[in-house]
Amino acid sequence: MRSGFLFFTKMNSLTATLKALDYGKLPLSDYSRSYILRMLPDLDYYMSIYGRCLHSMLRAGKKAPSELTLVDYGGGHGFLSMAAKRCGVGRVVYVDVNPQAAEAVKVVSAAVGEGPDVVLMGDSSALRRWCEDNGVRPDVLLGMDVIEHIYRLEDFFADLYAVNPGMPMLFTTGSTPYNPWVKRRLHRIMKNDESLFRLQRRDFILTQRPDLSHPAALTWADRTRGLVFDDVLKAVRDNQPVVLKDRYNTCDPATGSWTERILPVADYRRLLAPYGAHLRVHKGFYNGFRSGIKGIVSRLLNGALLLPLTHWLAPFIILECQSRTSS
Repeated sequence: MRSGFLFFTKMNSLTATLKALDYGKLPLSDYSRSYILRMLPDLDYYMSIYGRCLHSMLRAGKKAPSELTLVDYGGGHGFLSMAAKRCGVGRVVYVDVNPQAAEAVKVVSAAVGEGPDVVLMGDSSALRRWCEDNGVRPDVLLGMDVIEHIYRLEDFFADLYAVNPGMPMLFTTGSTPYNPWVKRRLHRIMKNDESLFRLQRRDFILTQRPDLSHPAALTWADRTRGLVFDDVLKAVRDNQPVVLKDRYNTCDPATGSWTERILPVADYRRLLAPYGAHLRVHKGFYNGFRSGIKGIVSRLLNGALLLPLTHWLAPFIILECQSRTSS
């Protein structure tokens, strides 16, 4: 699939197929149906993102697409997995922690007529176990809008590089550290979530340490922002507060899912350094498929993004991780 024209023709064909489905008649959960219906008005845009990222990774795989094993990590609705199969990828492994999403992938794939070969429900440790149990060495991995939610990136990268130390990986994230307007919007979301998460941590601390006063429990809730309940308890027990340097990032203490966590690119490079991986940061682009003024502005901005030193203008970024070891 090294021919760009043929590749994007197949992508457009899949987009048309997905648009034509009657999702109201498919046996989907309310959550999954609502999620997909929200995507449909901008499906051309989302599929163009998937297409560009997929095309880049197929070239990085150093094999014919039919010989590749591709991991769609945090695959959500599964459209990327379907695109990979439509474009000739030999084996696609879909991974997601959400059981409703994993069921939706099976339903929509059946309606489309193609989809992932393997559907795993779980995180990177589940992927690692499956690869080790089945003797599978994935060739490439893509994660669309997932890396900003992962609780412990140290464990995440350790799992991925354990299954293939030379595996090229690509992640998109709307949590760009460059764009000030995006950061301002995400900070508002984080502040709103943290107002709830803070109280959840306080209440949990009080149930585990009834000897603490409410003010003391609230102080510890502030000192354990960004921790799941088990780690909150350890921090309080060991008197080791873990105060985040960033005053906005926060995660759900029940699940460990970060609220659109914004990390400096230097942090990603530090996390990848033990594996000898090189990180390249690419600029995302705006929805030029829109009509009217919004479409005109988006296309003008996309033109400006072709200029150097304009990462601050991009609505999202693409993190491409290439190991110096042969895959």
